[in-house]
Amino acid sequence: MKRGGGLAAYCGLLYGFLYLPLAVMFAFSFNDARRNVAWKGFTFKWYVSLFQNAELLAALITTLELAVATALIASILGLLSSYAMTRHAPFRGRAVYSSLLTVPLMMPEIVMGVGLLSFLVRARIPLNFWTLACAHALIALPYTAGSIRARLLSLKDSRLEDAAMDLGADEWQAFRMITFPLARPAIVSGALLAFTISFEDFVTSFFIAGIGIVTMPIKIYSMMKFGVTPEINALATCLLLFTVLLLAGNHLLDRRQKTL
Repeated sequence: MKRGGGLAAYCGLLYGFLYLPLAVMFAFSFNDARRNVAWKGFTFKWYVSLFQNAELLAALITTLELAVATALIASILGLLSSYAMTRHAPFRGRAVYSSLLTVPLMMPEIVMGVGLLSFLVRARIPLNFWTLACAHALIALPYTAGSIRARLLSLKDSRLEDAAMDLGADEWQAFRMITFPLARPAIVSGALLAFTISFEDFVTSFFIAGIGIVTMPIKIYSMMKFGVTPEINALATCLLLFTVLLLAGNHLLDRRQKTL
């Protein structure tokens, strides 16, 4: 077997191992049987049942609202931190500050969740929607900050902003009219990543979610205790397709960013 053929076979086995379970889940979401043991016919009734389930829809709305809030918080913080590190003179502790931004990437999520829970309890901060959104934003911040910082660094220097200020604009006007439009693709890309991270997060939500806050991953986990049903498969399929759309949008924005 040629070297290229062996590599192709290896890649095929690898992708089959990774994505074959997803294909099985997708197929059984249309299974007419109550249990995923044998195929008994094609049906859409599990999707109909899914969208008639008030608890699932409430969890979905909560998850969407939480993901939007997370994307906004992480994008704003990522933009401010990136602007400070790329458009201002070096300040004391800059290297330490830059390194701290990457800590959530290296720290196990369960450690992050337990640590945040301990801090919030000791600080007597109530566990509610906004504490969970801030916790998700903390996890997503390295992605938004990294994306925006890379975009600002790719602009090489601040000559455009300096030219705008030479023509009479103050720093805020130069930021609003020059820097922000140039950084917009990276901001949107980072926001999509933050949205996806928050939408799919389970561990942090499990620890930080307060009373009455039920996200979609937590709801799926509670449903799984009673066995995998085609309704769960239908829900997982919808979430998978939604995630694929977000990642595709992020990929298109990255390509657009590289061409600018």
